[in-house]
Parts: sequence; C-alpha cells; structure tokens
Amino acid sequence: MIGFLIGTACLLGLTATFARGRHHGRHCAGGRGRGFGYGRGRFVLNRVLGRLDTTPGQEKVIREAVDTLVDEMHSARSEFRSTRTDVAQVVRSESFDRAAVDSIFGRHDQVIQRVRENAVSAFSKVHETLDERQRKILAELIEAGPFARGLG
Repeated sequence: MIGFLIGTACLLGLTATFARGRHHGRHCAGGRGRGFGYGRGRFVLNRVLGRLDTTPGQEKVIREAVDTLVDEMHSARSEFRSTRTDVAQVVRSESFDRAAVDSIFGRHDQVIQRVRENAVSAFSKVHETLDERQRKILAELIEAGPFARGLG
C-alpha cells in the first residue's frame, strides 16, 4: 500500500514538472523564452527539417527565422490582449470616443505591419537557404496542411 502511494506521488511530481516546463517557456527552451523551442512546434519543425534533408547551416538559418517570427507573433498577441482594457474604457465612458477606437485600430495596424514584415523576411531567408528540391518539398508540405500524414 505504501509503495502504491509513493509511486502515485512520484508520478504526480513528474507530471507537474513536465507541465511547468511546457507552460513556462524559460524552463524548457534553454532560457530563451517563449520561442519555437518547446512542445509540438519544435517537434514539427524537426520533422520538416528532416524531410527536407537540410544541412546544419540551413537548419540554423531556418530555426533563427522561425524563432524570430514566432517571438514577434507572441508580442503581437500580447498587444492584442491589452486591447480588452482599452475597449472596456471606451464602453465604460459616458459618450462614445471614436478617436480612442481609431487609436486602438491604429496600434493594431502597426503590430500587423511588424508581423507582416517579419514574416516576409523569414520567408525570404528560408527561400534563399533552400535549394530547388527542398523548396518543392516544403511547398508540398505547406500545401498539404498541418495535419498531413507523416508530419507528426
């Protein structure tokens, strides 16, 4: 009976350790923060790089481009989440303030523009890094979608 309790406690501790590492990017991504370095995202990237048969140099460029893009998307997400407070203030006020709403959408436009520029830069770096055969394979993987067979 005591062995069962100890085993259960160990299993719960192990589960908590994995859950903490998964939800707190710094513990799991080697101190790099919330990059593309944890969970399913890294697994899929590794599978794609394996399918493309990339060289270590190509992998480095692709990983940096993906990490930069994902980091930018995380910062954009946090900006969009802060919008709730601003919208609540507009709703709470006595009269509708169109200038405040325009300001909110103006900030959104800036964030979207930054993400767009980073995406174009990342796509360009990946495109330049890959050879013709690898670009063809990557295009087929993208076209097939995220739930295609064989990607994980």
